[in-house]
Amino acid sequence: MRKATLAPWLLGLALAQSAQTYTVQRGDTLYSIARRHETTVETLMQLNQLQSSALRVGQVLVLPSKPVLHTVQRGETLYSIARRYGSSVEAIQRENDLSSTTIAPGQVLRVPQGALTSAPPPGGASAIPTHPVPLPSEPVLPSDTDYNPQHPLVLVVLKYLGLPYVFGASSDRAVDCSAFVQQVFSEIGIRLPRTSQEQWAAFPTVQGALRQGDLVFFSFGGRVVDHVGIYLGRGVFAHANSYGSRVVVESLDSPFYKRVYRGAKRVEALQGAGP
Repeated sequence: MRKATLAPWLLGLALAQSAQTYTVQRGDTLYSIARRHETTVETLMQLNQLQSSALRVGQVLVLPSKPVLHTVQRGETLYSIARRYGSSVEAIQRENDLSSTTIAPGQVLRVPQGALTSAPPPGGASAIPTHPVPLPSEPVLPSDTDYNPQHPLVLVVLKYLGLPYVFGASSDRAVDCSAFVQQVFSEIGIRLPRTSQEQWAAFPTVQGALRQGDLVFFSFGGRVVDHVGIYLGRGVFAHANSYGSRVVVESLDSPFYKRVYRGAKRVEALQGAGP
Protein backbone atom coordinates (compact mmCIF):
# COMPACT_ATOMS: atom_id res chain seq x y z
CA MET A 1 0.00 0.00 0.00
CA ARG A 2 1.34 3.41 -0.94
CA LYS A 3 1.79 5.57 2.15
CA ALA A 4 0.63 9.17 1.83
CA THR A 5 1.69 10.18 5.33
CA LEU A 6 4.52 9.63 7.78
CA ALA A 7 4.43 6.55 9.96
CA PRO A 8 2.49 7.37 13.17
CA TRP A 9 5.52 7.19 15.48
CA LEU A 10 7.61 9.34 13.13
CA LEU A 11 4.81 11.87 12.81
CA GLY A 12 4.51 12.00 16.58
CA LEU A 13 8.26 12.52 16.96
CA ALA A 14 8.34 15.32 14.40
CA LEU A 15 5.43 17.09 16.05
CA ALA A 16 6.91 16.65 19.51
CA GLN A 17 9.97 18.55 18.33
CA SER A 18 8.09 21.42 16.69
CA ALA A 19 4.55 21.59 18.05
CA GLN A 20 3.01 22.58 21.35
CA THR A 21 2.47 20.14 24.16
CA TYR A 22 -0.08 20.10 26.96
CA THR A 23 0.26 18.57 30.42
CA VAL A 24 -2.92 16.88 31.61
CA GLN A 25 -4.48 18.45 34.70
CA ARG A 26 -6.93 16.98 37.17
CA GLY A 27 -10.42 16.88 35.66
CA ASP A 28 -9.21 17.09 32.04
CA THR A 29 -10.69 14.84 29.36
CA LEU A 30 -9.61 14.39 25.76
CA TYR A 31 -12.80 16.15 24.73
CA SER A 32 -12.19 19.20 26.93
CA ILE A 33 -8.55 19.43 25.79
CA ALA A 34 -9.58 19.10 22.13
CA ARG A 35 -12.17 21.87 22.52
CA ARG A 36 -9.71 24.14 24.32
CA HIS A 37 -7.09 23.77 21.59
CA GLU A 38 -9.51 23.79 18.64
CA THR A 39 -8.80 20.24 17.53
CA THR A 40 -10.54 16.85 17.74
CA VAL A 41 -10.35 13.84 20.02
CA GLU A 42 -9.25 11.60 17.11
CA THR A 43 -6.45 13.99 16.15
CA LEU A 44 -5.13 13.92 19.72
CA MET A 45 -5.40 10.12 19.81
CA GLN A 46 -3.57 9.81 16.48
CA LEU A 47 -0.76 12.22 17.33
CA ASN A 48 -0.19 10.63 20.75
CA GLN A 49 -0.88 7.02 19.65
CA LEU A 50 -3.51 6.57 22.34
CA GLN A 51 -5.51 3.35 22.34
CA SER A 52 -8.26 4.79 24.55
CA SER A 53 -9.49 8.14 25.82
CA ALA A 54 -8.19 7.46 29.35
CA LEU A 55 -5.74 10.09 30.64
CA ARG A 56 -3.56 10.46 33.72
CA VAL A 57 -2.64 13.64 35.55
CA GLY A 58 0.80 14.83 34.45
CA GLN A 59 0.64 13.07 31.07
CA VAL A 60 2.16 15.19 28.27
CA LEU A 61 0.17 15.34 25.04
CA VAL A 62 1.43 16.56 21.69
CA LEU A 63 -0.93 19.14 20.16
CA PRO A 64 -1.49 19.64 16.42
CA SER A 65 0.63 22.18 14.59
CA LYS A 66 -0.77 25.66 14.16
CA PRO A 67 -2.40 26.45 10.79
CA VAL A 68 -0.11 27.45 7.93
CA LEU A 69 -0.85 30.11 5.32
CA HIS A 70 -1.33 28.83 1.78
CA THR A 71 -1.87 30.92 -1.34
CA VAL A 72 -4.20 29.14 -3.75
CA GLN A 73 -2.63 28.33 -7.12
CA ARG A 74 -4.43 27.83 -10.43
CA GLY A 75 -5.94 24.34 -10.65
CA GLU A 76 -5.91 23.71 -6.90
CA THR A 77 -8.98 22.57 -4.95
CA LEU A 78 -9.71 22.39 -1.24
CA TYR A 79 -9.30 18.63 -1.57
CA SER A 80 -5.82 18.83 -3.13
CA ILE A 81 -4.69 21.43 -0.57
CA ALA A 82 -6.01 19.32 2.29
CA ARG A 83 -4.11 16.27 1.02
CA ARG A 84 -0.90 18.30 0.68
CA TYR A 85 -0.95 19.39 4.31
CA GLY A 86 -2.48 16.28 5.89
CA SER A 87 -5.64 18.21 6.66
CA SER A 88 -9.29 17.87 5.62
CA VAL A 89 -11.69 19.88 3.47
CA GLU A 90 -13.95 20.39 6.48
CA ALA A 91 -11.06 21.64 8.66
CA ILE A 92 -10.00 24.20 6.04
CA GLN A 93 -13.59 25.38 5.58
CA ARG A 94 -14.04 25.76 9.33
CA GLU A 95 -10.71 27.57 9.78
CA ASN A 96 -11.53 30.07 7.02
CA ASP A 97 -15.30 30.32 7.60
CA LEU A 98 -16.02 29.05 4.08
CA SER A 99 -19.60 28.14 3.24
CA SER A 100 -18.66 26.28 0.04
CA THR A 101 -15.70 24.52 -1.56
CA THR A 102 -15.19 27.30 -4.14
CA ILE A 103 -11.75 28.95 -3.98
CA ALA A 104 -9.87 31.31 -6.32
CA PRO A 105 -6.22 31.66 -7.37
CA GLY A 106 -4.45 34.13 -5.10
CA GLN A 107 -6.78 33.49 -2.17
CA VAL A 108 -4.88 33.02 1.11
CA LEU A 109 -6.10 30.18 3.32
CA ARG A 110 -5.25 29.17 6.87
CA VAL A 111 -4.69 25.40 6.67
CA PRO A 112 -4.80 23.28 9.86
CA GLN A 113 -2.19 20.52 9.68
CA GLY A 114 -2.63 16.94 10.86
CA ALA A 115 -6.41 17.35 11.10
CA LEU A 116 -7.54 14.67 8.68
CA THR A 117 -9.56 12.75 11.17
CA SER A 118 -12.18 13.26 13.81
CA ALA A 119 -13.33 10.02 15.37
CA PRO A 120 -17.04 9.42 15.02
CA PRO A 121 -19.11 7.27 17.31
CA PRO A 122 -21.52 4.78 15.68
CA GLY A 123 -23.50 6.44 12.89
CA GLY A 124 -26.21 5.61 10.42
CA ALA A 125 -29.57 3.94 10.82
CA SER A 126 -28.46 0.32 10.71
CA ALA A 127 -29.90 -2.92 11.95
CA ILE A 128 -27.62 -5.08 14.11
CA PRO A 129 -26.57 -8.22 12.23
CA THR A 130 -26.97 -11.56 13.93
CA HIS A 131 -23.32 -12.54 13.49
CA PRO A 132 -20.01 -10.66 13.74
CA VAL A 133 -18.18 -9.50 10.64
CA PRO A 134 -14.75 -11.15 10.24
CA LEU A 135 -11.83 -8.85 10.91
CA PRO A 136 -10.14 -7.98 7.59
CA SER A 137 -6.60 -6.98 6.81
CA GLU A 138 -6.09 -3.26 6.42
CA PRO A 139 -7.56 -1.73 3.24
CA VAL A 140 -5.56 -2.15 0.03
CA LEU A 141 -5.45 1.29 -1.55
CA PRO A 142 -4.65 2.01 -5.22
CA SER A 143 -1.91 4.39 -6.29
CA ASP A 144 -2.57 8.12 -6.62
CA THR A 145 -2.82 7.76 -10.42
CA ASP A 146 -6.15 5.97 -9.94
CA TYR A 147 -7.82 9.19 -8.79
CA ASN A 148 -10.22 10.90 -11.23
CA PRO A 149 -11.53 14.29 -10.00
CA GLN A 150 -14.32 14.10 -12.61
CA HIS A 151 -15.70 10.81 -11.31
CA PRO A 152 -19.49 11.28 -11.06
CA LEU A 153 -19.62 10.40 -7.36
CA VAL A 154 -16.81 12.82 -6.49
CA LEU A 155 -18.74 15.67 -8.11
CA VAL A 156 -21.90 14.77 -6.19
CA VAL A 157 -20.09 14.33 -2.85
CA LEU A 158 -18.71 17.88 -3.07
CA LYS A 159 -22.28 19.19 -2.93
CA TYR A 160 -22.87 17.39 0.38
CA LEU A 161 -19.76 18.52 2.28
CA GLY A 162 -20.80 20.21 5.50
CA LEU A 163 -24.38 18.87 5.45
CA PRO A 164 -25.44 18.24 9.08
CA TYR A 165 -25.44 14.72 10.51
CA VAL A 166 -28.57 13.63 12.40
CA PHE A 167 -29.11 10.00 13.37
CA GLY A 168 -31.95 8.51 11.31
CA ALA A 169 -32.25 11.59 9.05
CA SER A 170 -32.60 11.33 5.27
CA SER A 171 -33.33 14.68 3.63
CA ASP A 172 -31.66 17.63 1.92
CA ARG A 173 -31.21 19.24 5.35
CA ALA A 174 -29.59 16.40 7.31
CA VAL A 175 -28.49 12.79 6.84
CA ASP A 176 -26.97 9.91 8.73
CA CYS A 177 -24.16 7.79 7.30
CA SER A 178 -26.19 5.33 5.24
CA ALA A 179 -28.67 7.98 4.05
CA PHE A 180 -25.75 10.07 2.77
CA VAL A 181 -24.46 7.10 0.76
CA GLN A 182 -27.94 6.30 -0.52
CA GLN A 183 -28.64 9.88 -1.60
CA VAL A 184 -25.30 10.35 -3.37
CA PHE A 185 -25.81 7.21 -5.44
CA SER A 186 -29.42 8.10 -6.17
CA GLU A 187 -28.25 11.34 -7.83
CA ILE A 188 -26.48 9.31 -10.51
CA GLY A 189 -29.41 6.95 -10.93
CA ILE A 190 -28.36 4.03 -8.72
CA ARG A 191 -30.69 2.81 -5.98
CA LEU A 192 -29.14 1.51 -2.76
CA PRO A 193 -30.74 0.00 0.35
CA ARG A 194 -31.36 2.39 3.26
CA THR A 195 -29.29 1.01 6.15
CA SER A 196 -25.57 0.34 6.41
CA GLN A 197 -26.15 -3.33 7.21
CA GLU A 198 -28.46 -3.72 4.19
CA GLN A 199 -25.85 -2.00 2.02
CA TRP A 200 -23.18 -4.35 3.37
CA ALA A 201 -25.30 -7.38 2.46
CA ALA A 202 -26.35 -6.15 -0.99
CA PHE A 203 -23.03 -6.04 -2.86
CA PRO A 204 -19.98 -8.24 -3.50
CA THR A 205 -16.88 -7.84 -1.35
CA VAL A 206 -13.98 -5.97 -2.94
CA GLN A 207 -11.00 -8.18 -3.64
CA GLY A 208 -7.72 -6.31 -3.98
CA ALA A 209 -7.33 -2.55 -4.44
CA LEU A 210 -10.20 -0.19 -3.76
CA ARG A 211 -11.73 1.84 -6.58
CA GLN A 212 -13.47 5.20 -6.52
CA GLY A 213 -17.09 4.70 -5.50
CA ASP A 214 -16.54 1.55 -3.43
CA LEU A 215 -18.48 1.48 -0.16
CA VAL A 216 -16.24 1.25 2.89
CA PHE A 217 -17.63 -0.16 6.13
CA PHE A 218 -16.66 0.17 9.78
CA SER A 219 -17.61 -1.21 13.18
CA PHE A 220 -17.36 1.45 15.87
CA GLY A 221 -19.28 -0.58 18.43
CA GLY A 222 -17.44 -3.92 18.16
CA ARG A 223 -17.24 -6.41 15.31
CA VAL A 224 -20.55 -5.61 13.61
CA VAL A 225 -21.00 -3.19 10.72
CA ASP A 226 -22.52 0.08 11.93
CA HIS A 227 -21.02 2.78 9.68
CA VAL A 228 -20.49 3.34 5.95
CA GLY A 229 -18.78 5.82 3.65
CA ILE A 230 -17.80 6.27 -0.01
CA TYR A 231 -14.20 5.75 -1.15
CA LEU A 232 -13.05 8.72 -3.29
CA GLY A 233 -9.54 7.62 -4.26
CA ARG A 234 -6.06 8.51 -2.99
CA GLY A 235 -6.76 6.92 0.36
CA VAL A 236 -9.68 9.11 1.43
CA PHE A 237 -13.40 8.56 1.85
CA ALA A 238 -16.50 10.71 2.41
CA HIS A 239 -19.03 9.99 5.14
CA ALA A 240 -21.58 11.58 7.42
CA ASN A 241 -19.51 11.86 10.58
CA SER A 242 -21.55 11.73 13.77
CA TYR A 243 -18.68 13.09 15.89
CA GLY A 244 -18.18 16.14 13.68
CA SER A 245 -21.95 16.31 13.04
CA ARG A 246 -21.57 16.81 9.29
CA VAL A 247 -20.46 15.25 6.01
CA VAL A 248 -16.65 15.27 5.75
CA VAL A 249 -13.75 13.76 3.79
CA GLU A 250 -11.22 11.80 5.86
CA SER A 251 -8.29 9.40 5.49
CA LEU A 252 -8.49 5.60 5.57
CA ASP A 253 -4.83 5.69 6.60
CA SER A 254 -5.82 7.06 10.01
CA PRO A 255 -4.94 4.55 12.77
CA PHE A 256 -8.48 4.90 14.10
CA TYR A 257 -10.16 3.98 10.81
CA LYS A 258 -7.71 1.16 10.14
CA ARG A 259 -8.65 -0.29 13.52
CA VAL A 260 -12.41 -0.21 12.92
CA TYR A 261 -12.39 -0.92 9.17
CA ARG A 262 -14.38 -4.04 8.24
CA GLY A 263 -14.17 -4.19 4.45
CA ALA A 264 -15.44 -2.72 1.21
CA LYS A 265 -18.26 -3.57 -1.19
CA ARG A 266 -18.45 -2.75 -4.90
CA VAL A 267 -21.60 -1.35 -6.50
CA GLU A 268 -21.27 -3.01 -9.90
CA ALA A 269 -23.84 -0.70 -11.54
CA LEU A 270 -21.41 2.17 -10.91
CA GLN A 271 -18.90 0.77 -13.42
CA GLY A 272 -21.13 1.90 -16.27
CA ALA A 273 -21.77 5.36 -14.85
CA GLY A 274 -18.38 6.92 -15.54
CA PRO A 275 -17.93 10.36 -17.14
